[in-house]
Amino acid sequence: MAMPSPSGPPPQYQVLIPRRSNGCLWGCVAVFLVMTLPLVLAGGYWAWFFYQGYRHDPAVRLARELVERDGLARQVLGTPITISGVEGNAWSWMPGVGQTNSAILSLYGPRGDGTLEIHSHAGPGGPQLDEATLTGPDGARYDLLHHRALPGGGDLGDTI
Repeated sequence: MAMPSPSGPPPQYQVLIPRRSNGCLWGCVAVFLVMTLPLVLAGGYWAWFFYQGYRHDPAVRLARELVERDGLARQVLGTPITISGVEGNAWSWMPGVGQTNSAILSLYGPRGDGTLEIHSHAGPGGPQLDEATLTGPDGARYDLLHHRALPGGGDLGDTI
């Protein structure tokens, strides 16, 4: 028995060339993204917090209300006083003690720039200021909670 002859052209075979793989490149990119993603997320959160979050922070709002209504702050910096930035912030929370917050706020008024150092804690009705120390443009320090100039204070110490 003979085999029938094939009708038509002979079959063509493809030569398989190994495909070039970018496995190392994609692996390195994936490791890089996994390593930098927490940094990008943390940086984005802090940027949002410093530009938007502080406007809604209860301790900062309380400090803003204090400087807006305090006669000593208006006497030192003039009217209106605006919070122009946050120079520093630290907060802590301990079980049984509660939350404490410390911040240094940059203030701007017509008579010059100043800083307000606040210390607060979370009370039952919201934040309560423990300390609010204003440093005026001349470097004099004032206690806004007790309405007095601190030792080594400035020119307004005699008028308060």
